[in-house]
Amino acid sequence: MKSVRLLEYGGPLVFDDVPTPTYARDEILVKIKSTAVNHVDLVKASGTARQVLPIDLPWIPGHEWSGVVEQVGSDVTAWAPGDAVFGANGTGGAYAEYAAVKPAAIARKPSTLSFEEAASVPVASQTAWQGIFTQGHLEKGQTILIHGGAGAVGAYAVQLASHAGATVIATASGDDKAYLNSIGASRVIDYREAQFEKVLREKVDVVFDLIGGDTQTRSFLVLKEGGHLVAATQPVSQEETARRRVSGAMMRLAPSGDGLGRIARLLEEGTIRPDVATVYALKDAAQAWKDVAGNLPRVHGMSPGGPGAARRRSHGKIVLRVA
Repeated sequence: MKSVRLLEYGGPLVFDDVPTPTYARDEILVKIKSTAVNHVDLVKASGTARQVLPIDLPWIPGHEWSGVVEQVGSDVTAWAPGDAVFGANGTGGAYAEYAAVKPAAIARKPSTLSFEEAASVPVASQTAWQGIFTQGHLEKGQTILIHGGAGAVGAYAVQLASHAGATVIATASGDDKAYLNSIGASRVIDYREAQFEKVLREKVDVVFDLIGGDTQTRSFLVLKEGGHLVAATQPVSQEETARRRVSGAMMRLAPSGDGLGRIARLLEEGTIRPDVATVYALKDAAQAWKDVAGNLPRVHGMSPGGPGAARRRSHGKIVLRVA
C-alpha cells in the first residue's frame, strides 16, 4: 500500500510502498479515504518532545481519519465490511491506504459529511468536548472563556458550549470576530487590542486555555471561586489553583467511539459544523505540513509557526485525500 513515512527525527516525509498492516482478532482493517494534519504530527516528527511524545521509527503519521471498513477481526461484531466510519488514535498511522484500528475509538461517519470533512472532526471535536464538559464541567447558564477560539479546537468548543446553553466569550484576533459570532460566541475579545482580564467585568465559571504561557497565568484573575481552568498545552499550577480556590488540570485527549458518536449526531443535525481549509493529495503531505507550520495562529503576541506564521491564517483543518 502507499503511505507517507518519517524515517528519522527531523527528516523529510517519504511517500513509498509498505506492506498492508495485519489486524488482530479485536481490530478492524479500514481503507482510509482521508486523514487530517495536526500540529502534534509535526511536534512528534521534530523529536523536540520525544520524552513525552515518543514514536517508533519509521513512523506513519496521522491521528484522525475517515474511511470504509475493509475487514473485521473474528471478535468484532458491531462493524461489517462496507461501513463508513471515522475515528482517532494516539499513535498515528493514518497517512496510508489502510490502517488497523480498535473499534472502541471509531464511530459511524455522518452521512451529511464528505470523507474529507469527516476526517477533520475527531481530534479537535473530542478535545473540545472533553475539555469543556468532562474536565470543565460546563453547565447550562454558566459562562466560559475560551482562549484561541478561532483555532480548530476552539471553534468546536465555541459551538458546543453555545449549544449547551452557556454564554461564550472567546479571545482571538479581531479579524476572527465575525466568524466566531457566527458559530456562537457572545463576545470576542481582540487580544491585540485589550487584555481580557482588564475588560471582563464579571468572572467566569470555566476557562478553556488553548494558548498557555502568560495567558494561562492571567486567567486566574477572571475565574470564579470554585471554577475550573482546563489547559490543553501546558500543566496548570496546583499552587495557584489552591490559592485561588479553583480547580485546574491539563487535559490529554482520550479518543472514544461513544463520545465521537454523540458528536456525529450533532453534525448530522447541523447543530455544529466542520471547517476544512485545504485538501491535499496524500503524496503532497510534505507541502501540507509546510502549510500547517506557516498557518499556525499568531496567538497573544507569539508566532508558533516561526517566520512564516506572520501571514493571515485561514480557518479550518488541512486534510489529505488518501483514496
